[in-house]
Amino acid sequence: MIKNFEGKDRVASFLCVRPSQSFHMVHMDGSNVVSKISHASKGDLRINGGYFVLRKDVFDFMKPGEELVEEPFQRLIEKKQLSAYKYDGFFVCMDTFKERQALEEMYATGNAPWTMWAKKRA
Repeated sequence: MIKNFEGKDRVASFLCVRPSQSFHMVHMDGSNVVSKISHASKGDLRINGGYFVLRKDVFDFMKPGEELVEEPFQRLIEKKQLSAYKYDGFFVCMDTFKERQALEEMYATGNAPWTMWAKKRA
C-alpha cells in the first residue's frame, strides 16, 4: 500500500476492502419491488478499511475538530487528491461482539491468517 502510494501524486490514500460483516444488500426498483438480495462481501461494494497513508500536506485540508473521513476527505476528493488502495486479501472487522468471537475462534483453532509470526517459526 505504501509503495503504491509513493508512486502517486496524491495527498492521501486509504485501504478499501470488501465488507466482512454478515449483512445482505437489497436491490429494488423504484416501486420497492426487490429484484435481488446478495451478501455484502460478494458484490462490488467497498468500505474504508481504516488504514491510511498520508502526506503532511493533509493538514492543509483539515480544520480543528473535524473527522478525517468526513470534511477533510471531501476536500481531498474535490481536489482529486485522495486515492484508495483496493485490497482483496484477508480482512475482518472487529467492531461487534460477534466479530470478536469469530476472530477468537479462528485464533483458537490455528486458522488465524494475521499471525504471521507463528508461520515463520513453523
